Amino acid sequence: MMFAAAMDAAANPDEVRLRKGSSLRERLVWAGSGALVLLILVPGLLTWASGGPPFVAAFAAAPLGLFLIGVAALERNVAWIVTRDGILIGEQRPLGRVHKRMIGNRDISNVRVRKNRFSYPTSFSLACELASGDVLLSPPLPDITRVNETTATIARLLGLPDIAPVENPLDVVNAEIVLGSPAGLNFVRALRVIVPVLAGSWILLFLVALRIGESKLALGLLLPLGAIAAFALYRSAHRLAGALWIIRHGEIQIERIAWNGRQHAETIRADDIAAIEVDKPDSEARARTVSIRLHTGRTFRSPTRHDEKGARAVRAEIIRRLNVPPDAGKSVG
Repeated sequence: MMFAAAMDAAANPDEVRLRKGSSLRERLVWAGSGALVLLILVPGLLTWASGGPPFVAAFAAAPLGLFLIGVAALERNVAWIVTRDGILIGEQRPLGRVHKRMIGNRDISNVRVRKNRFSYPTSFSLACELASGDVLLSPPLPDITRVNETTATIARLLGLPDIAPVENPLDVVNAEIVLGSPAGLNFVRALRVIVPVLAGSWILLFLVALRIGESKLALGLLLPLGAIAAFALYRSAHRLAGALWIIRHGEIQIERIAWNGRQHAETIRADDIAAIEVDKPDSEARARTVSIRLHTGRTFRSPTRHDEKGARAVRAEIIRRLNVPPDAGKSVG
């Protein structure tokens, strides 16, 4: 889109650009997913038309499919360009015209930072209060590791008092950047108590199947599947307990639960690292993790996920703090 290309142009030091919206590729993915979901309706409608009972799951899929297609068709691309003259706001819907609006400095009474609720990953936006009393909410701030630095630049450009800093665990001014949550032994213990209970319930289901004469189902499916699930859940309980990365200048401390259920901490330094990579997106085509690959071949993936910009910002800050050679700071698609 012409609008997206214009808003993605390189910014100079006297402006800050904020952008929100989906690319054409992302819209096609949303629309295609919605169309596939709607295909579930076809067998149910054919069955219903031939006099059979309606397929409830098919009708349950209709709102989801229509929602995905609606998001692809109606979501707006929004961009703010903050300069010394004010804020230029541009909005565009797919295949529509660009609507521009200029907010002058004199029209702005106050600007504050707010944490976006229900956002994943965590993001921050500007709440711009106008002299008329209206409040405009900006697209997310672009660099999650430099939120307070970006807002200070915006306040300087607009000639406003300093914007109150926000608490951001990923900000570069922090002595430590924390990813994830502390690994808890209590969670592992509780999970390993629950597993035998689930196994007992599965055994009861197995015995019921034998009782009613379904021996093939009991011996061929329920028994091996239950044993494998219980063993896998019991052994992987430590992975579900969470992990914590503490990124300092010169080192990263990784705290996690080892396979034997004991708390384990490991320190990684620049000499240990072969590459730092941004992983390919997950199935949702949005969230990414940051991987650290050691010379020994071991790989650690960050306990938190971010969008592409956020993941690249976190990777860049890890490289800066550890002073890793540039050729180790690789990035995957």
